Amino acid sequence: MKIRMLVLFALLIAAAFAAAGCSLGGGDDTTTTESTAVSESTTETTAPSGSTDTTGPETTEPSTTTTTGIVITIPSTESTTTTTEKLSSAEERLPNGHIKAMGFIDKVYLKDGKRYISIDYAEMLTGQAAIDAAVAAGFILPGEDLPNDYWISNENPQKRTFEVSDSVAITTSTRWVTGDDMNAPCTWADFVTFWGPEAALDSSEKHLHEVPWWIERDGQVIVKIDEQYLP
Repeated sequence: MKIRMLVLFALLIAAAFAAAGCSLGGGDDTTTTESTAVSESTTETTAPSGSTDTTGPETTEPSTTTTTGIVITIPSTESTTTTTEKLSSAEERLPNGHIKAMGFIDKVYLKDGKRYISIDYAEMLTGQAAIDAAVAAGFILPGEDLPNDYWISNENPQKRTFEVSDSVAITTSTRWVTGDDMNAPCTWADFVTFWGPEAALDSSEKHLHEVPWWIERDGQVIVKIDEQYLP
């Protein structure tokens, strides 16, 4: 009887410990559940930046643009290169951008319906510069004066060809066909004849192919031609 009581008592104690173990946690099932939870947490934490959550709808709202009515113009930062023609020592750039020079014209002609002249630049010197140049050329001796206070220097034989504008303004100073006008207008048709057969020229025109002329050009096109008066 006592033995039965002891066995029953031992079974009751064992059952109590078993129940206490279940309620306190632990065991294989509890460990497995916590391991799964940690794995899910790690997956969410290490997801790459910018990835899309495929488990639910996107929450990004569309961007909107608001027009204020104010237009701001930003200046271009592109560089601009301006090329300026290099002038010879006989040329001068005028305030209007044209280029002026004096020289001896050796040819006047038409080609493909356009007018052209060929000119050999020269420089007209005055004062001491003229005397020094004349002495250097052997025209006068040191200490002598020039017959006139100028000297035309033409050391470079280079010929330059330019197109002539259809509306070119031509003036002469020693033609005398229109009177004593130092700035007598001349037509292109008459101007061409100065470099034609000498026999066809008037007596007041025979020298005109030998005197220097001033030209004024806009770029490569001559817009003015004027005879240089020589005393």
